Amino acid sequence: MLKVIEKSLAAWAETARRMGVVLAALIVVAACFAGYYAATHLKVNTDTSAMLDPDLPFQQRAAELREAFPQLKDDVIVVINAPTLDEADAFATDLRSRLLEREEDFTAVFAPAQEPFFRENGLLYLDQAELEARLTQMSKASGLIETLIKSPTIGTLFTTLAENDALAERSDLGKETLEQLYAELAEVVEASANQERRPFSWMGALDAGQREGETYTRLVYATPALDYTRLQPAKAAINVLRAETLALGEKYGGRVDTYITGDPALRLEELEAVTTGIGLSMLLSLILVSLLLLLCYRSIAMAALTLIGLVITLVFTSAFAAAFVGELNLVSVAFTVLLVGLGLDFSIHLLLHIQEHRAAGRENQSSLRRTIHEVGPALALAGPTTAIAFLSFVPTKFDGIAQLGIIAGAGVIIAFLVTVTFAPAALALFKGQPKRKPTGNIRSIFDAISKISGPVALATIALGFFALFLMPQVRFDADQMALRNPNSQSVQGFNLLFENPETVPYRLSSLTSTQAEAEAMAKEITKLETVDAVRLLPDFVPDEQDEKLELIDFGAGTLVFALDAEPGSVAGPDAASGIETLRQRLDAAYSEGSGARLSAALADLNGREDLLEANVFAFWPRLITQLRTQMNADYIDIDTLPTALRERYLSKGGKWRIDILPKNDVRDFRALDEFVKDVEAVVPELAGGAFQARKAGETISAAMLQATGIAFAVISVFLWLLVRKISTVILMLFPLALAAVLTSATGVLLNIPFNYANVIVLPLLIGIGVDSSIHLVLRNQQVKAGEGVYGTSTPRAVFFSALTTVASFGSLMLSPHRGTASMGELLSIAIAFTLVCTLIVLPAAFQLEERQTNRRLARAAE
Repeated sequence: MLKVIEKSLAAWAETARRMGVVLAALIVVAACFAGYYAATHLKVNTDTSAMLDPDLPFQQRAAELREAFPQLKDDVIVVINAPTLDEADAFATDLRSRLLEREEDFTAVFAPAQEPFFRENGLLYLDQAELEARLTQMSKASGLIETLIKSPTIGTLFTTLAENDALAERSDLGKETLEQLYAELAEVVEASANQERRPFSWMGALDAGQREGETYTRLVYATPALDYTRLQPAKAAINVLRAETLALGEKYGGRVDTYITGDPALRLEELEAVTTGIGLSMLLSLILVSLLLLLCYRSIAMAALTLIGLVITLVFTSAFAAAFVGELNLVSVAFTVLLVGLGLDFSIHLLLHIQEHRAAGRENQSSLRRTIHEVGPALALAGPTTAIAFLSFVPTKFDGIAQLGIIAGAGVIIAFLVTVTFAPAALALFKGQPKRKPTGNIRSIFDAISKISGPVALATIALGFFALFLMPQVRFDADQMALRNPNSQSVQGFNLLFENPETVPYRLSSLTSTQAEAEAMAKEITKLETVDAVRLLPDFVPDEQDEKLELIDFGAGTLVFALDAEPGSVAGPDAASGIETLRQRLDAAYSEGSGARLSAALADLNGREDLLEANVFAFWPRLITQLRTQMNADYIDIDTLPTALRERYLSKGGKWRIDILPKNDVRDFRALDEFVKDVEAVVPELAGGAFQARKAGETISAAMLQATGIAFAVISVFLWLLVRKISTVILMLFPLALAAVLTSATGVLLNIPFNYANVIVLPLLIGIGVDSSIHLVLRNQQVKAGEGVYGTSTPRAVFFSALTTVASFGSLMLSPHRGTASMGELLSIAIAFTLVCTLIVLPAAFQLEERQTNRRLARAAE
């Protein structure tokens, strides 16, 4: 069989050589057309959920959940973090208003804390004790509120505070409230003295639960208008959102931090990270590969020929992907960098041997014929075996990596065909090229390796044996966030959602047909230790409403009277006299604490009274409006809940959604597994982010094992059918198994788990590694007894092929996309181990086999 392959390949290559420059030019022209087709037809899909078989049960339930509640996947979430409650509320309110005006960009906007419904009825969501305390606090402040409505100046404020402090024990304003006001005012005065914007937080100062240094978070959900003519349908809306938050950020003096997250934003920034990373990796890998090729050939012309063949391979493969796949995913988009490493192998082996024969004085025809005899069968075997390794993922349920397998598998075959066609045709350009004289430097290196190969091989095998004990710790990380750039705004915002138990994105969901079924299910789930809470639509109807409404009516009297005061009806004291009055009172009453701090700050105000007044009353009008609004609370039932809220828990088709919130941080895979396992035992029909992550991990782990097994088995059978010798097949495959074990163990030690992106490493290692084994084994069978494979050009070709592959894959580590970077890390480790196992362990096995053969021959001669 190998002889047939050799003759066929020799005839093909000779035909290409005879056609010469004409054929080479035709290939270049065809590549130009293919490149144009690829550029105009190839797209990218960043939806990670689409990388798994849609027929899987958990995928179907996820699709059902998305269909019933599309906003869960379509919504962009703006996480607003502000140092004061007033700023957080004001920013969210302003952003909501701006987005509602952009009807062409957003089909819906939902800001829970800023919705008119919750502004009016927010007090009903407090428990009775908390509500009573809140009303008491506001009642105590009613005198100050009335005075400041009539005269909203710092002169009036400070004079009133001085009077209330002197009468604290008998006044409507208690000591505790005064101390809170003093602490808040001290910060504002100090900032004003330094000419800084620092608004006074009225809500915070009047809230007994305010803590120094606390930040407040508000969320705004915006449903973008999707433009499906674009690669990223939500990009235009997200850019509008970025511009609006930036403009508001300037309005609020840079004191408010915003993070745009949610599935559309995560996908957009992930695509930006992937494309940026792939572009940088591509450039760096081409530079490194070019330098290595110059070192390998020591000929600019040979290096240029190899790179041109590589570009042609990439273009034809991209055209194949556009024609037969159409849309790349976040894994398959890396095929370009993979082929930079893999596509060079064929050229290096072919051209290095041709160069060796040309250096010996042979013409192109003779050099090509001898090269095909020496490496042709190995090249013909290497192409299909590498393709098989890639294609081994096609039968699995992991559609994302199967797509990469199809594209890269085809790319390897294209690389082989380009090498045995374009390279021989282009040889006509090398008639006048000088013949390289071997220096012997590389040969001496391999001679040195030959002397130590035995001990190093034994040590490597022993290391592989101990690495087996780490195999149970090998795991797959199904967390999609583990792939993304942790410094991107969308990922930072996503992580902030975990800080509030109510907004944790990794939750479980289940659908029922009736409210009764939903409530019965929630009752059972609530009993589980790993569940923090269960949310469904009836939970948003406050309990004890009659009692609470009575409390509000009773407590509102004094406050409503204060709020009815006529604005600006009284001319209060000027700022200077107010400051002086308050300072005198504070100096007399306080030697430490917030009162003393405020007095000292007022003494250092340095004429910044106007800025101080602007800071103090920045949110005063909003406070008054809110106080008036929340006195209008009314009875609530499911039908009166806001439509935006109802549609998140009751679909238009009548499906009731149950949200199940975890008690522990499910970003830890152990907590995630325990949470999902517990709930699934009670409710088998689950969906949601937590369930998707766990089931995806199980599916992809199984796919990895299945693909590795398929690759190993099919390649073994393929090699046996061609060489018909079990011992030869074992020699070819043993280094691969050893390298796979060492790679997996290293991943455990370096905490590089398998993920969506790097899961292809082991099957790919088998495909790439077997190529080197094939070249060395077949070349070893050709050399003269006693010379050894190290005396040929094959180890040099294997060495530089591996180096170019490492240079290509290693460049992926610079990608800001963590999934792509981990692919580069693990692939580089895998290729490094493959290099050691094939160039040291395998030749040591050759030497052992040769010594055993010599002993048998010696005994037979005796």
